[in-house]
Amino acid sequence: MQIKHSVTFLYVYVFITGASVMALEIAASRFLAPYYGTSMVVWANIIGLILLSLSLGYWIGGKWADKRPSGSLLMILSLAAGVLTSLLPLWGGFLFPLLSAGIMNTPIWIIICSFFAVLIVFAPPIFLLAMVSPFAIRLIARETEHVGKIAGNLYACSTLGSLVGTFGTAFVTIPFLGSKETIFIWSSFLIIISVWGLRNHRIKWIYALVFLPLIIYLITNNSDTSNREGKLLWAKDSLYQYIRVIQNKKGDTSLVYNEGGGIQSIHRVSHPLTYDDYYSDYTLVPFLTGSPKQILVLGSAGGSVAHLLATYVKPHFPDLQITGVELDPEVAKLGPRFFGLEPEDATIITQDARVFINHTNERYDVIIVDCYSQQIYVPFHLSTTEFFQSVRKRLTPNGVIAMNVNATTSESRLLASFAKTVHQVFPYTYLVRAQGQYNYMLLGAMNPLTLDQLNGINANDALEVVRKKWPETLNVVSNMQMAKGTILTDNKAPTEMMTDSMIFGEVNK
Repeated sequence: MQIKHSVTFLYVYVFITGASVMALEIAASRFLAPYYGTSMVVWANIIGLILLSLSLGYWIGGKWADKRPSGSLLMILSLAAGVLTSLLPLWGGFLFPLLSAGIMNTPIWIIICSFFAVLIVFAPPIFLLAMVSPFAIRLIARETEHVGKIAGNLYACSTLGSLVGTFGTAFVTIPFLGSKETIFIWSSFLIIISVWGLRNHRIKWIYALVFLPLIIYLITNNSDTSNREGKLLWAKDSLYQYIRVIQNKKGDTSLVYNEGGGIQSIHRVSHPLTYDDYYSDYTLVPFLTGSPKQILVLGSAGGSVAHLLATYVKPHFPDLQITGVELDPEVAKLGPRFFGLEPEDATIITQDARVFINHTNERYDVIIVDCYSQQIYVPFHLSTTEFFQSVRKRLTPNGVIAMNVNATTSESRLLASFAKTVHQVFPYTYLVRAQGQYNYMLLGAMNPLTLDQLNGINANDALEVVRKKWPETLNVVSNMQMAKGTILTDNKAPTEMMTDSMIFGEVNK
């Protein structure tokens, strides 16, 4: 049955389908984040697979449009895309966990297979939506000779829709509603406008498909707050990541992002300095500077480091002031709620760490760099000589920078590159094997450091537990340790690539 649509309807239709493509692309990255993270590799695969799907859709759509320029066929294609989109949370929620065992435990062949899973789940609706534009051009062009004008108008309308889909998804639906809800909203738009376009079709059961997104939402939106990691206390999609607060059987509370490859903050129910948390090692750094008065924590997350410093270091230095900088405002709110951070412990500022460093006029005795994106990646702009030069300007003459680096061994190229880069700015660079399985602490200073100041910690002090685990002397980073490292700059800092290659090498031993 042939159905004719008005030109105005087709413009609205193309606007919605264009918006849906971009909304689906952005929502795809956030929907995948709990399983695979949002690293450059994941983004490259998402973008690449979507571009491939679009190319095939344009090509095949053009062929079909010439063979059968049918308005009803066009509506059926977008209706199928809407149905497949609404099934994404159900289908993906079943498939992705089967193909993910955490970034440190997933064999490389499963990581490769997971991207085929992305192809299976997200490519079909994108492919169908790509067929819309050539179909719409063909349908309108039948009634006019101005094909170029019609094509330009349709692509302009589709691109405007893409802008709405991009900004609406990134700044409205995902942060305020969630990634799954975003998928359901846009699938509903696709289904509704397609069903409206088929309203004169003889098959009436298609009207029931309007309720499909709501039904799938009710099925997938269960209230179970437990998972394999523990009890889920709180979860939200922010502008930057998927955030979860999880409590284990012991009562310890952890802050994890996306797929949970690492813990960003932790609040122990008892004896927080006796566990293998590298956060504890930061408590000794202020003693290396003499009498610190100002400490800056870049990447404060839930405030674990700031809380430990306030609890165990501030009693030794009553005038000590602690400032924390956290990029994500949603994360910054979690410290007082879940991680024991008291208002008097620290001043928390919501800002990008490097932007803060570049604009502050304060001088600090200790600057702690504990910033991570996607759990295990140090953001590249916080790993370069230019960044460390900015940090040096914000340190007092006897100030120290302390930075945690995740590395599988002390010989890893990633750790060597960080050490070599820090050494370009700080002539005295040291390495401490921090607590935790993969944690190394780099220290940089303009003057030599000794552990003499740590002798003031008596045997009854809670910090004694940490002090005993430090080496008797700080290990100066040697030229041999830095030999295979690369100096990282704003122009070239492949920290993600080095991290991924290090992990792949470790899990496939």
